[in-house]
Amino acid sequence: LTGIRGAFSTRIVYVTAQQYGEGKVSYRLKMADSDGARPITIRQQSEPLMSPAWARDGSKLAYVSFESGRSAIYVQNLLTGNAHAISNAEGMNGAPAWSPDGKKLALVLSKDNNPEIYTLDIATKKLERMTNHYSIDTEPSWEPDGKGIIFTSDRGGNPQIYRLDVNSKDVERVTFEGELNTRARITPDGRYLVTVQKNDGNYHIALQDMKTGRVQVLTETYLDESPSIAPNGSMVMYATTENRKGILAVVSVDGLVKYRLPSADGDVREPAWSPYFK
Repeated sequence: LTGIRGAFSTRIVYVTAQQYGEGKVSYRLKMADSDGARPITIRQQSEPLMSPAWARDGSKLAYVSFESGRSAIYVQNLLTGNAHAISNAEGMNGAPAWSPDGKKLALVLSKDNNPEIYTLDIATKKLERMTNHYSIDTEPSWEPDGKGIIFTSDRGGNPQIYRLDVNSKDVERVTFEGELNTRARITPDGRYLVTVQKNDGNYHIALQDMKTGRVQVLTETYLDESPSIAPNGSMVMYATTENRKGILAVVSVDGLVKYRLPSADGDVREPAWSPYFK
């Protein structure tokens, strides 16, 4: 009726952290229906899990694990359950993001003593350095057509969003409103940019129109993070805090519809909304 494909048959993944015993924490990577129902545990360990990211066909996840004592990026096949480390260079290995064609991962490495954006060819394991700046460059996210990578950098003095042209490696600043902007994601049609924006000490989910530059703050809570966009571009899931506990919430891109997902055990963080499954 609306001409917009529904996202009710899609899935979400997220990370929970639950304390047990004395000073011990159990980290779980979980998958559930888009409304939070029927959660299952994909991975469980005593070391942190972070930054889950779906492959574009929905068959695999990339994520960061500290199970070896330092950060490494793993890829896990959701059909077989098999997981393997795909990047464990010295220093930081973080923030994996699949290219639209599924052939590459954008990631953050500090193997050259500074956090920079790289791409990793999945088949050949070839690394290509995409940024080269003394600042911190992190949190890459691909544009839908694969021609650009959006990322967070403090090269202007405080964290803001920049666009990297994949072919020329030219960089331009994208966000100018707010004290800072981080963790950018782009809607599937390329029209809107979703960020975590800080204003007056509070962190909200904000939406920027890439054509007009207009910015709209979508949320009213004070500590919102990790936005992830539904594959139809209509809703944004994010992590927030309620009663000193991490939960997941959803807001529509026009800001009119808001709801919270059923609360799981422990703190819930790092949501990632799946693509449509093939």
